[in-house]
Amino acid sequence: MQYKHIIFDLDGTLIDTEEAILKTWQNTLEEYGYQYTLDEIKVVLGVTTQIGLERLNAKVDDNYAHRWQENYEKYAIEAQFFDGTKEMLKALKEKGCILGIVSSRSYKEYEKYFSMFHLDDYFTYKVLEEDTVKHKPEAEPLLKYMEIAKAMKDECIYIGDMPSDIQCANNAFMASGLVTWNKSGVICDEAKYIFNNPTDLLQL
Repeated sequence: MQYKHIIFDLDGTLIDTEEAILKTWQNTLEEYGYQYTLDEIKVVLGVTTQIGLERLNAKVDDNYAHRWQENYEKYAIEAQFFDGTKEMLKALKEKGCILGIVSSRSYKEYEKYFSMFHLDDYFTYKVLEEDTVKHKPEAEPLLKYMEIAKAMKDECIYIGDMPSDIQCANNAFMASGLVTWNKSGVICDEAKYIFNNPTDLLQL
């Protein structure tokens, strides 16, 4: 393998949560008097709640995060691994790769909504929302990963499904990979690699 550290985003990359997230945003914003289509809400994907609200120009109160969490519980059960991703993670570990997570999710969300996927069986390191001041597309989350993993940038590749993931990797001077197996139609010419199928990663 060309890279020792294979670092992944979660939502839309390994776990199919897009519809659950979009419906949650839509329902929660309706409580604040906003009417958005699911397509309009897609600008929130891959970023923190605060950045998502700024992109939608939505004004909410301090209770928004709590209401969002309550609404997400209605849809979280729909989330599942994308076909082939769990097998890919197992194969990468067997090849001796060190696997990591860099996500905009909070620790509370990670424990509550992702524990059923037993991700800690695969991943050695994770960087979540609370670990950094700045977030994707800034480099800080990946710089934090390299700090805690004692990794060099040339040993690492960051793989995600959104332009913000690719920009984060590029800002950290790290190799980047865009996944298309989620059928989202997202295009990012800045990505070093395009992965159409989880098995493509095994050829790195």
